[in-house]
Amino acid sequence: MYAPGYKPAVLFFPGGHCSASSDCGWSLYTSAGHGVLAFSRPGYGNTDVGRLNAAEFIPAVAECCQALGIDGTAGAVGVSFGGMQAIHAAWSLPALVPRLVLHSCAPSTLAYPDTRIESVFGPLVFSPSLEILIWAAVARLVGSDAGLRQLVGALSTRPVNEWWHTWSAEDKRRARGLFQTMRSGSGFVNDLQQARRDRSSYRRLVQTRTACPTLVTGSRHDAGVAFAHAADYARTIPGAVLVELDAPSHLFWLGPTHAEAQAAVSAFLDS
Repeated sequence: MYAPGYKPAVLFFPGGHCSASSDCGWSLYTSAGHGVLAFSRPGYGNTDVGRLNAAEFIPAVAECCQALGIDGTAGAVGVSFGGMQAIHAAWSLPALVPRLVLHSCAPSTLAYPDTRIESVFGPLVFSPSLEILIWAAVARLVGSDAGLRQLVGALSTRPVNEWWHTWSAEDKRRARGLFQTMRSGSGFVNDLQQARRDRSSYRRLVQTRTACPTLVTGSRHDAGVAFAHAADYARTIPGAVLVELDAPSHLFWLGPTHAEAQAAVSAFLDS
């Protein structure tokens, strides 16, 4: 998905279960005038290239930019599981990617998922043979406000009744649209393979050698990705700046704290 702007585009890498058509916070960039070039990572959407890891997918990213005539960007943006690809873009394509933004990303040098239960059942529940059934059930669930509230509440460490009322009808519409377009394909299992504990040393190597200015955002209320990952990125990526958001859930770009994230992004890209 490519939406040009009057400012240089960002290379946007959505998280797990999301393709290039999934809006994971584009407005943080488009509202500031930046274009957005979003990628379906290997196994998601129509990117049927086999189980390429983040490093192996970089030539395709570079080729896509070349085909579109993009020889410079505002930076690479990773959301959740998309952080691995964004980091590799910044590391491998420094002339194309002058900045890096990591929103609620994992894995850092820490393994992901954050709990053993998720580690055991994630590859099974979201396997290519079952994921279509899971997401069909999710699409039906979020058809009602009660179902959407239940699902979004699971992405927060705070009781949902403390903050659900702060979401506007538009926030709920965007969240519903996101869940209804989610699919795992073979991409989520591919992500999990790269997030294992035994690849921690490799991830540390890449993070410590990523030299461009980097913004890291995360929330302690995020039940999807532990804040410890944001802290780890800030420690291991040279010169990284950590901005702690007060977002009540993993969907940091929705709700009244959207302005908080917008301010952090605008200040970073304009610096």
